[in-house]
Amino acid sequence: MASLETTYMGLSLKNPIIVGSCGITKNLEGVLSCQEAGAGAVVLKSLFEEEIRAVFSGTEQSLEQMAGGHSEAYGYLEADLAAHYGADRYLTVVEQIADGVEIPVIASINCTRPGSWSSYARKLELAGAAALELNIFVLPTDPSATSESLESSYVIAAKAVVDEVRIPVAVKLVPYLTSPLRLALALQDAGVAGLVLFNRFFHPDIDLDKREFAGGLSLSSPDEFRLPLRWIAQLSGRVEASLCGSTGVHDGATALKMLFAGASAVQMTSALYIHKLGRITEALGFLEQWLDANSPGGIPEVVGQMGRGNQDGSSLLERAQYIKAFVGVE
Repeated sequence: MASLETTYMGLSLKNPIIVGSCGITKNLEGVLSCQEAGAGAVVLKSLFEEEIRAVFSGTEQSLEQMAGGHSEAYGYLEADLAAHYGADRYLTVVEQIADGVEIPVIASINCTRPGSWSSYARKLELAGAAALELNIFVLPTDPSATSESLESSYVIAAKAVVDEVRIPVAVKLVPYLTSPLRLALALQDAGVAGLVLFNRFFHPDIDLDKREFAGGLSLSSPDEFRLPLRWIAQLSGRVEASLCGSTGVHDGATALKMLFAGASAVQMTSALYIHKLGRITEALGFLEQWLDANSPGGIPEVVGQMGRGNQDGSSLLERAQYIKAFVGVE
């Protein structure tokens, strides 16, 4: 039987299926269920930068600063923080889960900028996290900010964390970048060990009856894998950092495509909400069957076969417009 073992950021995984950061991974019970279903690793439900800053600078002062003097925003932030762990509680959760499971546990922080909170990463390492994933996004709302300054903020924030820990650090990239390859290389130079493509964001809606902005749970669809697939293939062979496919990974076939493009692991999240944890078992079954029949050397033999480093700059990776010769339609 072909081996499903892979290496991600130097971590040895029994298979490439990682459960991404979500409500399923918020406690030991959920992570144990992921392990039982066959997951190779988990990313814990994220802690938010604001929650950490609240510990360092005082809750009320921190919230007032974030709210900018608006009482409505202050109330929202209070409610938002109450819905999450709190920095001290998160450390306890990490420790409990790391001690209670056999698969690697990756802690997660949602952040926008470097600061005193970055030293918190060391506490996560001491709590037992095998690695740390940073979800960094700076919404480009300032018209005076250049793309270079915005993207450099990702590197600064990541390096501040890398300098604090000995465990590997991954950055979950956003798809809204001017030069993904340039940023990937800069993050690698800063010591980042893994790149996850791509993060998925909350996008507002409008309630036409109430004439106000509204939100809701937004799950990925299976066809969304094409965007991360393209950029994983573009980065494969051009960066040394481990690549991980995320968004649109709903089955074993899509996971395999990500591996061919150059990912050494993939994250499943939305698919688990839609199809439950049994989807992990199904995906692993597909990978086993396909590899046994087509690639007995296992996962290492597959990773990066279709990446740019092995395709001499495939035209399909370079073009974004429809071309009859490629897709067979006018």
